[in-house]
Amino acid sequence: MRSLAHHCLPGGSSMGEYYAPDQRRKSVTVAIVGLGVRGLSVLERLISHAALADQNLTFDLHLVDSNPAQPRQYDIHQPDYLLLNHACAYASMFPSARSVSHAPAMRGPNLFEWARERGMRVAADGFTVGADGRSVRPNDNLPRRVFGEYLLWFHQYLRDNAPDNVRLIGHASNAVDLQQKGDTSILCLDNGDRVEADHVFVTVGQRPSQPQRDQDASADRLIGSPYPLPGQLASVQPSETVAIAGLGLTATDAILALTVGRGGRFDRTVLPERYVASGREPRIVVFSRSGLPYRARPAPSSVVSYEPVAFTRSAVDGLRTRAPQLDFDRDVLPLLLLELRVAYRRAALLQQAGAQDAEAFLLRARAAAVEGRLDELAELPGPAEFDAEAAYHGRPTPSAQDSAAAADGETYQRSLESWMAADIANAARGFDGSPFKAATEMCREVRDTIRYAIEFGGLTDASLDRFYRYHVEAINRLVIGPEKERSANILTLLRSGVVSMSLGPNPLVSWDDDSRTWALSSTAFPVRSTVSADWLYQGYTDRLKSLRDDPTVVGAMARRGMVRRFKPDSPVVSSIDVDDQGHPVGEDGSSASRIWVFGLLCEGATFYNGYLTSPERFERAQFDVDRAVHQLVEGIRQEGQTVSAFEGGQHR
Repeated sequence: MRSLAHHCLPGGSSMGEYYAPDQRRKSVTVAIVGLGVRGLSVLERLISHAALADQNLTFDLHLVDSNPAQPRQYDIHQPDYLLLNHACAYASMFPSARSVSHAPAMRGPNLFEWARERGMRVAADGFTVGADGRSVRPNDNLPRRVFGEYLLWFHQYLRDNAPDNVRLIGHASNAVDLQQKGDTSILCLDNGDRVEADHVFVTVGQRPSQPQRDQDASADRLIGSPYPLPGQLASVQPSETVAIAGLGLTATDAILALTVGRGGRFDRTVLPERYVASGREPRIVVFSRSGLPYRARPAPSSVVSYEPVAFTRSAVDGLRTRAPQLDFDRDVLPLLLLELRVAYRRAALLQQAGAQDAEAFLLRARAAAVEGRLDELAELPGPAEFDAEAAYHGRPTPSAQDSAAAADGETYQRSLESWMAADIANAARGFDGSPFKAATEMCREVRDTIRYAIEFGGLTDASLDRFYRYHVEAINRLVIGPEKERSANILTLLRSGVVSMSLGPNPLVSWDDDSRTWALSSTAFPVRSTVSADWLYQGYTDRLKSLRDDPTVVGAMARRGMVRRFKPDSPVVSSIDVDDQGHPVGEDGSSASRIWVFGLLCEGATFYNGYLTSPERFERAQFDVDRAVHQLVEGIRQEGQTVSAFEGGQHR
């Protein structure tokens, strides 16, 4: 390979340089920066498209990642009690034919099929996977490390099945800079190597901010980065108290690391189950702004899927005829809540009368929607039967709300325990047996319409901030909570006294210099209480607010003006700006047509980028990547035609 006449940042090495072959030799070089879930999806699409291309066209694919196919959340070395929030039969790296239209999807096993092929079994504790126990079931939530093993296998599967016109070059390194020279991108790696590419896909995700360590003594007692577990909690002693900020999936992971991870176990031979402590558990206090845990997930079911009636793209288009930018609370949420009421009635009819009556109801509802009187349809449930607004916002039952308003934190916790028990019972009945769960699941089923309403500036700036500050958590509480067995575990720990949620909503958190502890004071009850904690664990991830501070290639691109923040004045949204094709938008407002960015880096400009893809259903993430690779290949074909015409060849 030839040496470059240009260099990366000062101090960069000239070792290991890579060059795109001359385009006129019908060769193209593509770099994928970040080989996690999104990066592997890009690789699958490039290989699938290359298999259809003229075999005289060769692809050099440079795969840049210091730990390919091993994103931290799926590290194969983490303990088995850290589970996927996804039934294994509904997780697959192979795209559905519905998601990719420009090149056939590669075929292969979903996670359930893959685990069964390898003889994996689930032990009596319900989560340990190995050679002993029962067979893996389609609705099992397997350990995240098992999915990590599946990713490693998938990566090797792609390499083994690449056609002859594809050359794969791996770089066990991180990209730290990207420069442009005409249409060519020059990537600088942290090992001193450089990669020259015609096209680049960046899928490295958003970087978490690092906790400040130079402020006061509280920094030594703040666990500001939630992962990896259980390592982040190793300093917490059994005699101490740890306060966990957040009531979502990360909090569940931390609670399990401090209980099951320390030798405790759940005895399921008795009803209700009981927790058998090891004696090494600390006292655990959990709190959040809402004061509400996430709802339990039922086993997946197709019963929730139907063509929406109220919350549709055409309805959103109708809203935009009045204002190009929408307010989510005023304009979008009423349609979503109306759809929840439709879903509730449909599910109730399915359960009570059967599919024919449920379908007849949907036909009547569609006719009412066309006439603009759907919300007047007498068949829709009223608040006494199903309060869609209360369900969406996560309000406790009226009795819990009343008791909490007139009492203290202990009363509030008891009401929450009753609330959780009722919710877990609903989850146990499943979507087929619980119209409530079938209704709230619509917040997940219509996520593409939510995207359509909010993406690329679809909301006003103030509404977008509120959406990410409030509505994302409200939706997540409904549809991405722990599976029902894990929710039952948390309820058992509450009842046993190992875990407390008695602080209620939005407690005041401060550092006490005299006692060198955290002071947490309730704010929602007439009878106030204060808890002292030795440790404060931040059970959520703060994202970097400044792109320029990103230590990866993203920060370098920001400093060079190649990317910009989508909403630079927003205190909430930290996404980079991308156009509707996935190209990053620079400081000058232009899009980089040979670079694509996908995944969590775009969360804000686009929506819902952090989920695992499911087999046999449309997935926007895979659709976007397929469209991008098609655009890349079409561009090469058109360039070839231009060269051929320029040289006097046949224009075919």
